[in-house]
Amino acid sequence: MSGKVTLTVFLGNHWENEHVFEGPAVCTVGRAPDCEIALPANVLHADVSRHHCLFEIDPPVVRVRDLGSFNGTHVNGERIGQRPRDQLPEEVDPSTFAERELHDSDVVQVGSTFIRVAVAQPVEAAEAMAFTS
Repeated sequence: MSGKVTLTVFLGNHWENEHVFEGPAVCTVGRAPDCEIALPANVLHADVSRHHCLFEIDPPVVRVRDLGSFNGTHVNGERIGQRPRDQLPEEVDPSTFAERELHDSDVVQVGSTFIRVAVAQPVEAAEAMAFTS
């Protein structure tokens, strides 16, 4: 079964851009230039780590995991990860942070940036679900 996952980034006071995934992918969010969703390395985004969180995408399934950020990652307002204040970034093992499965319309927050998740089921799966309901 496949589908499509769209991550829409809200940066500042407007929707900045969309990232569409129709196959398996890993998408890192942070201020580092090697992130797939690279946020500006400026004072407005000082609360975002260089490698803040990671989306694991295999449409229609999408999960997010904090990568040991200093300020944590939030899903629909609930914190899902944050490294201890006395731990340095290089000492963090991201696999120790729980991943969270996301659903259509969920919102992930990193600092003051919001990422809206849209999950589109393939037409055949949506029709099958409607038929069984």
